[in-house]
Amino acid sequence: MGKIYRQAVMAVIVNEESKVLIGYSPRDKSYKFPQGGLDEEEDLISGIVRELKEELNYNLLHDHILEVYNEKVRYPFPPDCHPLYMGQELSIVKIRHRQDADTIPQDDEFDELIWIHPKDLGSYNYEYRSDAYRQALSICGLI
Repeated sequence: MGKIYRQAVMAVIVNEESKVLIGYSPRDKSYKFPQGGLDEEEDLISGIVRELKEELNYNLLHDHILEVYNEKVRYPFPPDCHPLYMGQELSIVKIRHRQDADTIPQDDEFDELIWIHPKDLGSYNYEYRSDAYRQALSICGLI
């Protein structure tokens, strides 16, 4: 059997200034949105709640979910990056940030978190994720 796209979910967290949260990943040597693969039989909401808690100690409240989009974005992994997957196919969850919510890196996923204007997306290195992220922000109506 050939490689497939890993099913994943990404958070587009928007603050009161209409900025979105991205982070620098020392592991990937690039910026990215909070995101991650879905566990077997895990739904999108459970997946994004888990990922945000694992990566940022962020407790997502369901009433802060602005939208879960049907449209997905995908990006291929670099060659020989993963033994099972050729890339990720991401469902997008748009979230209204709570000012009292933690955004503290919890593992090697991120070492720096920043809020950026969506129009400034191109100013940061996302490696092979750039087109997918631009599509995601467009789907969210942010660019």
